Amino acid sequence: MPPRLAPAAILAGTMSLLGCGRETGGQVTMFDVPTLDHVTQEQWRSLAARRLFFGHQSVGGNVMEGVRDVLTSNPQISLRVIETADPLHMKEPGLYHAVIGRNGAPDSKLLAFTKIVTEGIADSGTAMLKYCYVDITRHTDPDAFFKSYRGAIDSLRAAHPTLTIVHMTLPLRADRGTWHHVKTIVRGNIPERELNLTRQRYNEMLRVTYGGREPVFDLAFFESRRPDGGAASVRYQGQEVPVLAREWTNDGGHLNPRGRRRIAEAFLATLASQ
Repeated sequence: MPPRLAPAAILAGTMSLLGCGRETGGQVTMFDVPTLDHVTQEQWRSLAARRLFFGHQSVGGNVMEGVRDVLTSNPQISLRVIETADPLHMKEPGLYHAVIGRNGAPDSKLLAFTKIVTEGIADSGTAMLKYCYVDITRHTDPDAFFKSYRGAIDSLRAAHPTLTIVHMTLPLRADRGTWHHVKTIVRGNIPERELNLTRQRYNEMLRVTYGGREPVFDLAFFESRRPDGGAASVRYQGQEVPVLAREWTNDGGHLNPRGRRRIAEAFLATLASQ
């Protein structure tokens, strides 16, 4: 009877088969994270005169906390922010937002988003839907996921040609290191690196489809940029997989005060530039 391997030996062997992920720090080559400095006063006035709806869950809630922080410290930005999912309350200019659908059930979010936008701001507004990182599971087919999103958006736009859609990439999770990655596999669970890879595949389809043609708020890209401009990523399955930079989170998924302020500035600057 062969000798039993100790858990440490099992983990070591698994690591040799998988390869050790490493977090890298390359410099930004595409574009910088937009800030308030990129926005003119005329653009702020134009933004304040528009009607916008943002459907989200918890990370979107972090972003909206950051928006409130930004507006509090920048009174020259006269944007109204109203939390509501009631289309009847969306008649005046402002940034409306609400928690919609259920985490882990992306179709419920898409259905709620479509209904609210159609009944509220579809005639002349701007709409944004943010899925959550937990909407990606071991069973997610990123191609089918994106096909569902694109089909709903195409139908919405066909019915309301004056509606502006700002597409948003999926948020990421921070990487907890190779040791945690391997322990997760040994326990029979799907590792976060695999889930971030699926998120990256969805995000790449969104970028290729809409980038340069329609507005895109690249949340994943902004989350993966460190304060010095470096890229937070891990080497996994032969490619660099972006991850949430640890500087922007306390729990590996949600944005801390520093992160939400940074993402909120990028969010507002992106909206103002449309």
